[in-house]
Amino acid sequence: MVNKTVYHLFIIFLFSVGWLFFTRPVYSELQNSKETVPLLEDTLPDDIFEDTGLQESKSDFSISGEIGARGTFQTKEDDAVENNRSFRNRMLLKGKYKNSVTVSALCDYLYFAEENETDDFDIDLYEAKWEYTGKKYGLSLGKQIVRWGKADQVSPVDTLNPQDFREFIIPDYEECKIPIWMANAKWFSEYFTLEGVFIPFFEESKWDYFGTNWSVFSHVKKELQGAVSDPALRSYINDLSVHESTPDDEAEFAVRLHTTIKNIDLGFTFHWMTEDNPDYKNFPIKNIRVNGSFSGNAISSALGSAVFTDEDIDVAYRKTKAAGFEFETTWDKYGIRGEALWMENQSFLTSSLTSSRHPTITAVIGADHTTAGNMYFNFQALYSHIKDYSDDILYFDQDSFSLLGEIKLDLVSDWLQGAVSYNVSLNNNSHYLFPYLKYTYVTNLECKVGTGFFLGDENTLFGRYAAYDYFYFNIIYLF
Repeated sequence: MVNKTVYHLFIIFLFSVGWLFFTRPVYSELQNSKETVPLLEDTLPDDIFEDTGLQESKSDFSISGEIGARGTFQTKEDDAVENNRSFRNRMLLKGKYKNSVTVSALCDYLYFAEENETDDFDIDLYEAKWEYTGKKYGLSLGKQIVRWGKADQVSPVDTLNPQDFREFIIPDYEECKIPIWMANAKWFSEYFTLEGVFIPFFEESKWDYFGTNWSVFSHVKKELQGAVSDPALRSYINDLSVHESTPDDEAEFAVRLHTTIKNIDLGFTFHWMTEDNPDYKNFPIKNIRVNGSFSGNAISSALGSAVFTDEDIDVAYRKTKAAGFEFETTWDKYGIRGEALWMENQSFLTSSLTSSRHPTITAVIGADHTTAGNMYFNFQALYSHIKDYSDDILYFDQDSFSLLGEIKLDLVSDWLQGAVSYNVSLNNNSHYLFPYLKYTYVTNLECKVGTGFFLGDENTLFGRYAAYDYFYFNIIYLF
């Protein structure tokens, strides 16, 4: 514990020293000028690189990247088993050649502290793609992210890339996307664009199953160690494990038709896909009924008539089809967008801790607007319908309604911004609120501090995290 804490403080210390080193000349210059200056001031002679014979080829290459550090700290101490702080460090280095070849690598470290201490460190190829765009067609091959859909934060039509859910709702939507290997071809006509995607290998979304605040089964193993008196039962629960099976047919195909009619952008999609999220085929504890809460008391009371088997938690990834529609337009000074998705079958966790699959329709419509006083509003309404609904489905009703969005206001010029993001479930009165401040005065540097609140009953999607309200900081440096 001490060693990891020292490591995290050392990372933050290095980041802070680098920040001060790069920004010190900026602040001294700003004392005599009100103009914004670059983070790294160009003080070299204009002709230093003349007559080298390499200027033309040098401009073919570009290198960029980012360094990010994010931490959370629980706002209150209680009796719940929890990770009372977390730390994430991401370093991305990207190289481009002639705007046609992109290669990037990601160094990613994620740590959850205190009870159920866990960490995960990974260095991986992030993107590796070749792309060409001509007058009539375009082609992109390799490991990449392809974004479909128009909505913000919740985008049903954006089905191509899996996501990283290990921090639940804390990261921005775009950060959660995971690049995968695919071929993306486009054909441009005078009236529309036709796009086709082939995905040869399946990659699932990232979830933790046990042991973190945001994992599927939360801290249930640790919680039950104190709630169950039988040593054999405590050992059995602690040994629960997950067995994942990949689909036999990994290939996926998708098509998209995009056109513009007057000032309305329209898109139609169809995706022969494998669900990125897990389908729970089997749970080893039979004859249980949970209500959505994974607290020790809630789970121990559900074990009264349980039957314990020598099996694993079996997880599979199921084939399905999805058809989508998206649009975007402007009206007066408002941006208006929306999308809808039909899925042939979608997996839902039930009270027996296994999944059931149902046809679904999910739709979102939203608008954004910036006022004369530089206040920004983003409002979205989300609706989902589950066909052949079963009462044992957790967290979702047959027809679910939510309101989500963001309000931003420039507090000091445009470099200090106050904002609040929100997600409100109208069915069960559970909420997520995230007020924050964002600082961008120094070029290429963004600092964000805020607080996340979860409200609702413990058996609701947001209420189950009510014990995990957190303080938050996030620092990103671009280069």
